[in-house]
Amino acid sequence: MAVASIKNSVKHLELLDHLRGLAILAVLLFHSLSTVYGYDVLPWNGWFRGFSVPTSFLFFLPISLANVGVSIFFVVSGFCIHLSFQQQGQQWRSFFIRRIFRICPAYLAALIFFTLFYMHHFRFDLMSGQVWTQLLSHSFFVHNFSTTTIGAVNGSFWSMAVEFQLYLLYPALIFLAGKWGWQRALMLLAGIEILIRGVYGLMETLGAAETTGGNVSWLFSISPLGYWFSWAMGAAIADALLKNQPLPFLKSPLKLWLVLAMVSYFAQPLFGFRFLLFSLITAIVISRQLSKPKLENKTPANKFALLSKIGLWSYSLYLLHQPLLNVYSYAINWLVPAEFRPAPVAFLIVVACWLIVIPFSFLWYQFFEIPGIALGKRIIQKLAARNEAAVLTKKIPAPVKTAAVKNNFWRTAGVLLLFAVGSFLVAFKLMPVEPVANNNLAWTLATSPDAKNRNGARAVILAEDACQQTQFKQTIFIGTLAAAYAEAGRFDEAIMAAQRACDVAAMNGETNLLRKNQELLASYQNHQPYRDQPAPTQKKP
Repeated sequence: MAVASIKNSVKHLELLDHLRGLAILAVLLFHSLSTVYGYDVLPWNGWFRGFSVPTSFLFFLPISLANVGVSIFFVVSGFCIHLSFQQQGQQWRSFFIRRIFRICPAYLAALIFFTLFYMHHFRFDLMSGQVWTQLLSHSFFVHNFSTTTIGAVNGSFWSMAVEFQLYLLYPALIFLAGKWGWQRALMLLAGIEILIRGVYGLMETLGAAETTGGNVSWLFSISPLGYWFSWAMGAAIADALLKNQPLPFLKSPLKLWLVLAMVSYFAQPLFGFRFLLFSLITAIVISRQLSKPKLENKTPANKFALLSKIGLWSYSLYLLHQPLLNVYSYAINWLVPAEFRPAPVAFLIVVACWLIVIPFSFLWYQFFEIPGIALGKRIIQKLAARNEAAVLTKKIPAPVKTAAVKNNFWRTAGVLLLFAVGSFLVAFKLMPVEPVANNNLAWTLATSPDAKNRNGARAVILAEDACQQTQFKQTIFIGTLAAAYAEAGRFDEAIMAAQRACDVAAMNGETNLLRKNQELLASYQNHQPYRDQPAPTQKKP
């Protein structure tokens, strides 16, 4: 259903590229901070933020607000989606083809890349059910509905699922706006999002997040309904711009919303509204900027050229940056001794790694995004020709595959391959294997009832690594190390490790683990290795 006839034709707006550029730089800063410190926000102390963090983190405190870049992305996305749909014929088939080929090629390539990237780190089998659960849930954009998949593979991928689900809700938004008008439709969506965020925030504040009600509220909060109004604000602005109507949110008090957004960071009952508040701030800024006369000629052409380029590559940057910064941090730790890299210096070095991440993302954009977009356009054109329907207002010429184009393609592919292989080598050589993965494999090698599956010497290496990474504070890992020593015939060390496991279990109040390790200790004292038990597991930290 068309909401109303289009009165304006809107060309490319550099403002949107600038906003995307600012958004991705903010996200890069935020994840650079967490890469160095291991956390990115102040801890809660009751209902308010505490300040029991290193002094250097307080210096970087404004950066802990920088994940608001995702709010900017959502509002800009709603604007661009509606603008494109209205100006390109309002055809749903063409709309979804464009969306699929706009986001899926680069995203699916990144999904496969990082699955292989982390294969050594987590020691998983590509044919295991766990890996295929991750791949399928991510491929169908439903990984945001489970705590076991939402942060796996790449923590930044959570928003991809929500974004795709918002595309599926877009026809409903068009229907509501056509039936009730944009103002009433936005009021409904605002009520839904406020309710969802309010209930979830209440559950978190009351410490009821792990209850059934808390789990249900979390599911709604991470669903597209929890972001629908934030996204739809951008669409409403685009609609008013196309119809040459007064833009919404122009009279909204920007300073008031900024103050509330800042307060929401420090007050736990309001923290759930932070995304919504910063989305509203973004919408206000967009409306005010678009309302200024002669927007397209307002700034010199080259003044923000680099920011515009980064905005153009922002999608690939978003897909790649977080795991790459994580693995490059291990290279930093290897190259720079700890005494020469206090946290502020380490942060600056991680930021310097952007000089690798940004070119890598540019190549990803060239190799996956641009061809994907072009393929989607060609499919739409062929379908239009086949059905003898004038879906497009103008023909989209097929790309001319000249020798220069082919050479550029293979040149891009070659350089991209160098970046990918280099990152793989850094990950393989310098990124330690995740301790849970080492522990589970060590347990199997030490205790399997099948002699063909046992290897005491390797089990010791893996178990020692898991214990060292966790500073010998995990009872399960120390118990596995004892079993590995026993399988290797090093019973004196097995007895010492088992006794240490008992001590740690007693200190941590782990009654069941204490009892089990006491039984194992008795076995090792009789020079008997342990057999025939499933691998003990622990949730990934």
